[in-house]
Amino acid sequence: MNAKERSTYWIKVERLRKGIERKYERDIAQSISRQFKRFANDIKKYGVDGARSRLGLELWENELVKIFEKLYKETVITFGNATYRLLKIQANQKADTFGFNKEWTRDVLEFLSQQGFVLVSDITKTTKDKLLSIIAKGTEDGLSIDEIVKLIMSDDNISYTMFRAKRIARTEVMRASNIGAMKGAEAHSFKVDKVWISARDLRTRRIPRNEFDHLRLDGVTVDLNETFNTTGKQGEQVEAMQPGDITQPAGFTINCRCTVGFVPKRDARGRLIMKPNLSEAIIE
Repeated sequence: MNAKERSTYWIKVERLRKGIERKYERDIAQSISRQFKRFANDIKKYGVDGARSRLGLELWENELVKIFEKLYKETVITFGNATYRLLKIQANQKADTFGFNKEWTRDVLEFLSQQGFVLVSDITKTTKDKLLSIIAKGTEDGLSIDEIVKLIMSDDNISYTMFRAKRIARTEVMRASNIGAMKGAEAHSFKVDKVWISARDLRTRRIPRNEFDHLRLDGVTVDLNETFNTTGKQGEQVEAMQPGDITQPAGFTINCRCTVGFVPKRDARGRLIMKPNLSEAIIE
């Protein structure tokens, strides 16, 4: 892919992501808001110390995992299908329908059973820390119970929940879309290379401003089964299968807007290179 092709591809992916993001950021915002309301009600009922001791977020974690399950299912299937069809077209093959949706849904559920609480743990900790900081400030300022409750439910903190929801939705849709794209590429009988595609604007991660550099990754092309390798500002080694790879540092993935693209592999005669388990090595 050249720079123009990557830019065009990224714009199409971003449009598709935005539609899904808007749908789920509302659900996430409502979930965060409910946690704020529960905490405010606990303060009124049990006092500051009692509410602090009751600040167990297991209920909210379970609630978020359910939201993530819906988000991941929809996003993985949407981008898996889109990638599969696009590669079919690039390979000059009929872009017919196919039956991977059940398989991918099963993969999503398996992924979330293993990683779901890892995904939400940092989110819940950030919310807990936020709530604790509010009551710490309220106590330090000598506020009454009613005043602390009012502070928790203030416009500023409602705005905070929306900001957090947008960030969470953006990150998880990005992560799920790239997982889906990888599954769509893996489903083909021919080999492909994958291409890291960055958003090339002033917000794109770059060193020394950021801990990691996504600008330099733009256009890097590797085999589907290889990793994208880079180094962080402090010498951290990153080996990501795709943008949003959950095994990599949070600073590398959170709020990322990168995507992964694919190019069918061809031999010297321009013919598709088939995967080795097929009876024929190449096809026209």
